[in-house]
Order: sequence, then structure tokens, then C-alpha cells
Amino acid sequence: MTGGVFIDLVAAQSPSYRGRGIARYATELARAMARRHPGLVSGIVLHPELPPAEGLEDLSQWVTTEPDWDRASVLHLTSVFEPEVPARLFWPRQASASRLWLVATVYDLIPDVFPDWYLQDPGLRRRWRCGRELARVADAVTVPSEATKQDVVRRLGVPEDRVSVIGSGTSGRFRPPEPREAALATARRAVKGLRPGFIVYNGAFDPRKNVDRLLEAYASLPRQLIRKHQLVIFCHVAPLTRNHYLVMAERLGVKGRVLLPGFVPDDVMVALLQSAHLAVFPSLYEGYGLPVVDSLACGTPTIAGDNSSLREILPADARFDAWDSTAIANAMERALCDEGYRGYLLSLTRQAPPSWDAVADKLAAVYRHLMGRSRRYRPGWPSRPRLALVGAPTGLVSACQAEAEVDTWGTRAPLRRLAAWRGGYDGIVMWADGLPATAPEVVEELRADRPTPVIALVNEDQAPAGLALGSLNTLKVLRARGDWPDIARSVLGALR
Repeated sequence: MTGGVFIDLVAAQSPSYRGRGIARYATELARAMARRHPGLVSGIVLHPELPPAEGLEDLSQWVTTEPDWDRASVLHLTSVFEPEVPARLFWPRQASASRLWLVATVYDLIPDVFPDWYLQDPGLRRRWRCGRELARVADAVTVPSEATKQDVVRRLGVPEDRVSVIGSGTSGRFRPPEPREAALATARRAVKGLRPGFIVYNGAFDPRKNVDRLLEAYASLPRQLIRKHQLVIFCHVAPLTRNHYLVMAERLGVKGRVLLPGFVPDDVMVALLQSAHLAVFPSLYEGYGLPVVDSLACGTPTIAGDNSSLREILPADARFDAWDSTAIANAMERALCDEGYRGYLLSLTRQAPPSWDAVADKLAAVYRHLMGRSRRYRPGWPSRPRLALVGAPTGLVSACQAEAEVDTWGTRAPLRRLAAWRGGYDGIVMWADGLPATAPEVVEELRADRPTPVIALVNEDQAPAGLALGSLNTLKVLRARGDWPDIARSVLGALR
């Protein structure tokens, strides 16, 4: 067994996920590995091109922005679905050239489950497909739940023995309050207008979180319950979204009873969970449901939707049909009024919460399994870049061959087979003059096997807008200036 593990923590810097559950999961996982198995961790990788990560002072001895890939044998990508971060940033060519084993964490495949909600935009579909392929080529995939494992096996075709359920943990700050009054006082100082006895939801405002049905269910409760129990929804909320739900609350007759404090610091989040009378999670699908576990750890009666990984966290009697606002309302009313049922829900909170140490132990076993295998025959990216040239003149092909391994496009099927045999390309170059009509489709097929940058070359007098590239999202459009060697050098420079 040689080398260690570089844990990439792009999730903590991600414009899409920072401040949300995925960022918290990845950070706590890295923290647990450094605490529990420090001898396995070669470094925790951050990216200077992205916003700085916050709250990692305790990991400063591990953090690096310039990893020496030869010091490790495993690269762990704690987030492979990054809509706003190029994959080449967190899966760099140097790591593959060093033949590092690749571990990918997949939290869920929710956009595949609800494509009409999440994959309407062509650009998002391409970036999502890029993440799917990263997971498919990984040497090991870790997931937080059995539900996600079955999705990865069924929807991505990853062999079952390559997917490991490592679960999730709960931070020590999520615990029953001592005393409850102190937690309520902290929450009330932070949330204007908060009153005792409130119902809480912590999640996000996107369709599968199902906030609209939650609001409808709350508004249908008996009036005496609405007067006694506010509904508090805390998470990041954009101004237009806040206005939408305040208007919706007024239309439903619960104006002033719904509080939207927005994103709150960790101490306030814990205080809200600790002092709530009831926590409700109406999600239609969760890869794990970390806020549900956190709520239980805080000693709060908790109910959730009867679906996905939530079935692995709560028993059937604590779940409801999340597609039916009446079912949500009935479950809420029972949890608020039926003392016997509340006692049952409280008994669920007394179970020991899952620990990050246990998660780290399971992950360490995945690392050690890979590290015990020889990397001698593992495919790696070559020392010379590999290029696929589509519609390129002979002069450009010859010039590129001096600096790179080159394949030229002939017909779709042979190039597709060649791409699979090659293991993918470092770049795809399209020559604008005389492109065949099927060129964009060919490029899309080639990119499906690896997140590959694309360059479109145009002549000096050709407008980039005139390229017949359809919806192809090119990395860069370059002017073809100088002789063929100059053009080849500009292409290779753009890929570095």
C-alpha cells in the first residue's frame, strides 16, 4: 500500500452548493478523515480560482492549493456535479497523468428523477452529463444512502460492487438543548417576531423541496393551531422568492404567520431546530436528508415525506405522502395535538445519531481497498496531449502532430470507437470552414465520455456567430492567425 489521498473540497467553494447540505457534508467528511485517519490524508485541495472556503481553520495544516500529485495514490472528488465549475478544475489532467485512483461521491441523481424541473436548459444538461460521466469512470463511488446507491447502479450503470454506502454523520453541535429556554432566546434574538411553539422547516426553495405544498398544508390547519404555531422556513431566499411566498401566504389567509428569515448562521440554525415544537420536511426526494437527522439529534419531533432515503431515516409512522397537501396537514395536526403520537416522535430523537467517525471509517476502507491495488496498469492520461480534430485541414493536422497525439474525424462510428479505445481526449478542435452538418453531434458524443474542452477555429474574416454549431457549448473561439504551427501552438496554449 503506497501513497495517500487528496480530498478535493470544491463543494466548500462552489457557487452552487456553498452554505448548503452538500458543502456541509463534504467539509465534515474531510474533517472526520483528518481527525480519524490522518495517516491516509495527503492533503485537502482547495482552488484559488474560486471564492475562499470559510470555517476551515482547523484543517489549515492539510489544506493545499498546489497538490503534489506524486505524494498520493487516490483523488477523492467530494462533489462531481458542479454546474458552475469546470470539471478540469477539480479533476486536473496532472492527477490522471499520475495514475491516481479516482473516488467520486454522489449525493443524489435528482435531476435524472425530475428532468423537467432541472434539465430544461441545454447548458445544464451538458454539465449534468459531465458529472454523470465522472461518476461512471470513477474507480469507486461513495453514496450517503441505499436509495442513492440503487439510483447510481440503475441510472448510471455503475457496477454494484463499485458503489459503497458510507452514510452521513451529525455534527456534535446538533444536540438537545440545555436548557430549551436558552435555545429559544438565541433563536428569538436572531429571528424578528419569532414566538414559542413554532413549526420549522430547513431546506431550500426548489421544486422537489415542496415548499408550496407545505404552505398549503399549514394554511389548511385549524385556525387555533395556526394562531398557536407559526411556520418558520429558514434557508437562503432570493428577494423575488421571498415576495412570492409572502404573497402566497397572504392569499392562503396566513399572512404574518409565516416567517422567512433567510440564511442563518450555524448557531442560529441549531437554536431554531432545538427550540421548535415540530420539524416538517415535505421533500419529494432526498439523497440522504441531512437536515432531518440534524433535527432528530436536536431532540425535536420530526416528520417527513414517505420517499427516497427518508425511508431509511424515519419509520413509516413518522412519514406522510409528500405529494398530497392534505396528507401533510393531517400529519402536522396529529403531531401537534396527539400527545401519544408526540411521545412516539420524541422517542425517535433519543436514538444515538450517526457519527462522522463511523462515516470516515467506512470511507477509509474504500481508500485502502484502492491503495492495495497496483497502479502500474491503470490507464492514465499521456504525457503528450490527445486531440480530436474535426474538419481540420491537412496543414493543421501535421502541425498539431508535432506537439500532440492526434485523431482526425472521418465517420462518426469509427471516431466513437477510437475515442473509447483512447480513453478520451484532452481537447476537441473544430475547423469552421466546411464543417460537416453532423460535426456538433460528433463532438457531443466524444465529450460524453470525458469532460473535454472544445475549441472552434475561425478565419480572420469569419464572424463566430456564423458558426453552425447548434447548441454546442464551446470552450473558446480562436482566430486562425499565422501559419499552421502558430495556429497549433495557439490551440495547445488555450488547452493548458
